[in-house]
Amino acid sequence: MPLQDDLPRKKHFPQLNEQEIANPYLVIDELFDFAHLPDVRELLWEWLKTTVTGSYHKTLSHNERYAMIILYEKIEKLVEAVHVLHERDRKSKKNTRQASKGRKKYS
Repeated sequence: MPLQDDLPRKKHFPQLNEQEIANPYLVIDELFDFAHLPDVRELLWEWLKTTVTGSYHKTLSHNERYAMIILYEKIEKLVEAVHVLHERDRKSKKNTRQASKGRKKYS
């Protein structure tokens, strides 16, 4: 389903490439290749704590700050990928409803 024909790609999906738009599950793979679920949870918790307390520059090492930036970028791509899946699902359901209405008219 050519979602990129419906919406300008760069405007709505600046983080996704054409391959990721065609197969959004690649983004999920990329996230969990970066970090396993417990690690993602830990990074999110550290991100929240340091943001709320304002201690990001005092308590985190350079590598920890870098990991949070990478995680943010991966989450941004994940949100775009999930949006692609949501739009495809929504259109599929709409087409199914329209098809079933058409069948009822001719029954």
